Amino acid sequence: MKSVIMWFYPGLKVKRWMALSFFGLLLAGASISLAFDGEFFGYLETSLRKISLPREPIPLGLISLLIFTAGLFMHIYGFMAMVRSISQVLRPEMDSKLVEVLYRRRSLERGPKVVVIGGGTGLSVMLRGLKEYTSNLTSIVTVSDDGGSSGRLRDDFGIVAPGDIRNCLVALADTESDMDQVLNYRFQQGEGLKGHNLGNLLLAGAAESAGSFEKAVSLMSRILAIRGRVWPSTLSNITLCAELADGSHVRGETAITSAEAAIKRVYLDPVDCVPLAQTLQAIEEADAIILGPGSLYTSVIPNLLVQDICQALHKTQAPKIYVCNVMTQPGETDGYTASRHVAAIHRHCGPGLVDAIIVNTEAVPKVLLHKYEEKGQKPVVIDVKYLEKQGCKVIRARLINKQNLVRHDPIRLAQAIMSLVIREKERQSGVGFIDRMLFRRKLSRAFLPRSLTNRAESRLGE
Repeated sequence: MKSVIMWFYPGLKVKRWMALSFFGLLLAGASISLAFDGEFFGYLETSLRKISLPREPIPLGLISLLIFTAGLFMHIYGFMAMVRSISQVLRPEMDSKLVEVLYRRRSLERGPKVVVIGGGTGLSVMLRGLKEYTSNLTSIVTVSDDGGSSGRLRDDFGIVAPGDIRNCLVALADTESDMDQVLNYRFQQGEGLKGHNLGNLLLAGAAESAGSFEKAVSLMSRILAIRGRVWPSTLSNITLCAELADGSHVRGETAITSAEAAIKRVYLDPVDCVPLAQTLQAIEEADAIILGPGSLYTSVIPNLLVQDICQALHKTQAPKIYVCNVMTQPGETDGYTASRHVAAIHRHCGPGLVDAIIVNTEAVPKVLLHKYEEKGQKPVVIDVKYLEKQGCKVIRARLINKQNLVRHDPIRLAQAIMSLVIREKERQSGVGFIDRMLFRRKLSRAFLPRSLTNRAESRLGE
């Protein structure tokens, strides 16, 4: 019964066609009656009156209403059965009811336009939650990784680092659980294959076949039927460099994170790398821009250093929201408070960029806290006073998943982000009744299975 009611939910773009079909049936019946000088409908009407007379004192109007309801039900049921029959042939593996799939996709199409900028595990975890609220997602992903499988493929094929791109494609895939196992598989043996990730190899092969890495990402996006778009921040084969507090310079992401001195600033080589046109367009049309979560100096800021991206971010009226990391990161943000994270972004991209910051207020369990302290990591201190001095609105929420590692919970993080985005959109341009209703319905439901968080954790270190 519930699935039948769902056909009448707003936003499906089905009721209009059902009404048109029903009106067409009425016209077809009227044309038959016209051809027989009214005798066709007249005969049916006379017959129905004869049937109803013995049923007195039941009102004729009630009988006509029952007949109309029966006819409408037969029309709708036949329409649904026809669509279901066609869909089973076109997509026999679909395990969800057609109306549920249709409702989910139509509602996601109505979601706000959100651009996320970052890289690493934090970005893919966040995307797993956001894709349940909107399919108008654009991920701008860092491509400066020079270690592991990505680094080897960069050296061998001259392409940008594919690892973070792969993680985002998998996170946004419509059938994520299947793709997660396949594309994140890492070869454990084989000369030349050991250590490589299958998804990275597929992207490298697609780039060779299609002629460019941009076309390879588009091809994989279509194959995976992702909810949104994923773009590298640049197609230039860049190297991330850093100036350290002692005045020395280091080259390469791996060298930066292993340097003993604190990071003063990071920069790209070459400095004249350019973004994709789709990236700048997405920023211009966005309802909100999300920075992070992820490694501050090696995942978030490198994207902002690509030419024209900072200018586009300052120009857009969309709110820029920074998702602060839960823990500090050795070699990058040792001793950093939340305000120092924001200050680092402003130092590289100009003051006033970040409009709001989302911070975690949930305490880290002592067992996990001890494990992280052994690695030199501590919870990021939320210094609200200094954040507000930088013009940041502070959004507090319980955000962490505490099962095995201290990471953002994709469900909670997505809820915090989307609640803020909807409020800001409502304040600036207004939100339609149907969109508001769909969003509230999503907030009231648990969309993501707990296994999703576990899969996100299992990808760490790959």
